Amino acid sequence: MATTPTPDPRASRAAKNESLFRDVNERVKEMNERVNPALPLDEWLCECADDSCTDRIELTQHDYGRVREDGKRFVVAPGHVFTGIEEVVERHERYWIVEKVGEAGIVAESFNPRSRGLRVS
Repeated sequence: MATTPTPDPRASRAAKNESLFRDVNERVKEMNERVNPALPLDEWLCECADDSCTDRIELTQHDYGRVREDGKRFVVAPGHVFTGIEEVVERHERYWIVEKVGEAGIVAESFNPRSRGLRVS
């Protein structure tokens, strides 16, 4: 008999927080494309689960768009990983990519503006 997993408030809260930063970065992406699409690197907000984090990270618009292809993935400053709710899937010099797992992944996907049918460039 299958059991329903116990809800994890920490995982849900972290996924919602990272989703908020992702929404802000989606707007940054739109503005960067309008202002100067030829810049080699753009500055983005760290999308980690720490709601007090104000770190900035640099990556290209193309690389940011590649992260956005999966609603469970977020771009974070190196080391900004919350074990138990996410795993590092890529490490780069200026940023890491994490993927939410379990309940956090479900919540993150549900808050993904691209899967909700919202207009995102």
